[in-house]
Amino acid sequence: MTDTPPVQLESFPAQVVDLAQNPKIIELASVLKAASSTTDPAQMLSQFGPWVANRSPRDAFVSISRRGLADGSYKFTRVMNNAGGSPDPENPTPSPWDSWDTLETHQGGLVWELIKTPEPKLINHVDLMQDPVFCKVLGPMCSELKAIAAIPAYENGQAINWSLSLYKDPEWNNLSEFEMGFLDLNMMGTATRNLVSRRKVEELNDELEKQLSEMGRIQRALIPATNPSLDGYSLATSYEPSMQAGGDFYDYFQFPDGRLGVMIADVAGHGAAAATVMAMMGAYIRAYGERQEIMQSEPDPVDAAKYLNAALLSSPLPSVFVTAFIAVLDPTSGTINWTRCGHNPPRIRGVDGTIRTLNEPGTLPLGVIEDIPALALSSTLEEGETLILYTDGITEASRPADNESGFEMFGEDGLDNALTKCTGQPECVIDSINTALNEFTGTNLQNDDRTMVVVRHTHPDDPS
Repeated sequence: MTDTPPVQLESFPAQVVDLAQNPKIIELASVLKAASSTTDPAQMLSQFGPWVANRSPRDAFVSISRRGLADGSYKFTRVMNNAGGSPDPENPTPSPWDSWDTLETHQGGLVWELIKTPEPKLINHVDLMQDPVFCKVLGPMCSELKAIAAIPAYENGQAINWSLSLYKDPEWNNLSEFEMGFLDLNMMGTATRNLVSRRKVEELNDELEKQLSEMGRIQRALIPATNPSLDGYSLATSYEPSMQAGGDFYDYFQFPDGRLGVMIADVAGHGAAAATVMAMMGAYIRAYGERQEIMQSEPDPVDAAKYLNAALLSSPLPSVFVTAFIAVLDPTSGTINWTRCGHNPPRIRGVDGTIRTLNEPGTLPLGVIEDIPALALSSTLEEGETLILYTDGITEASRPADNESGFEMFGEDGLDNALTKCTGQPECVIDSINTALNEFTGTNLQNDDRTMVVVRHTHPDDPS
């Protein structure tokens, strides 16, 4: 026993009972402390087992499981002698959690008679030598054991697992120890199942993390690795998924006549499902661009929106919708032809720092109805002006607040304030917005994807 100093209460008048004088309590505290930090069911049993054996001494012990087996069949999952070791040290019973399929399946005999009904049982004056299964499992010590306490470990009301304590005394009848063992073994069974479930959850989470990471890697490969080069313009982008893979998307398409197609989109939801739809969107927009190039068709945002809408509706994924802003920029004139499908209204930062919004009526998100009533609209990006496209993960970033909803959002006001505090250069725009977001939320963590595409019509006074 570890020496434990007596507890002292300095601030309160009280008489403290010195529990350090009780070795069982000290031992139990040590066992529970050690067991609380383990994640392996076999290790947990190795820590609890000796304590239970000391509380309820027995001459041999076996544990049995019927999990997933036909009636009459069972497996021995643990066999121990009175010293807590295997009767055959050279061939110990393998761990049932790691080697279930390799454990021998037995049928019938005395064991089955004990476990075929869910009630606990106590039998005396039994001749185990008459049972070939017990003889095989227990070896030479089988002839010495004359009494069995059979205790079920219940799981969802079913006696799936059993613990058999065996005694040399043919009239063993200590019902108080039987009661303690019944409780101890069922509590150990519950703790073991929790660890097994926890390990399965952790394994599934690890596998999911790997899949999401791989999906994120593929997704990032679908997003432009570099921004296009366009005389008289500078571009910058920011893409920050809330998970390894997200539902935001942006892409460029440069037409042979020099015009630049720009698209930003946001799939409803986030995570793996949204990332899958995002990957589809990338394939659709590339297919559309290639079709336009082959047909030498006039770049048309409305036509692109209708094409993408039809592609989404014909996809096998149910109830998928995507907000999008699609634009074609003529770099010669600065004219932007665009359509907005349920997406956040983009901003244009003027030369003097004022902000105007492309909030003309848009249409429904893509994938909602077949004949989407997309509108053709036009704006001009003058020299020194900057176009800012973004997803709702920017404006809907939130923090706790003392109001009816319990939170407040960064909102369009927060976005516009951040835009007035920058130079209008694309990288400065992105830095200013991200800084304002982190200051507003008080964290770098986010609960939605955040994407920005910034296009500036350069001014003669811009730094080179």
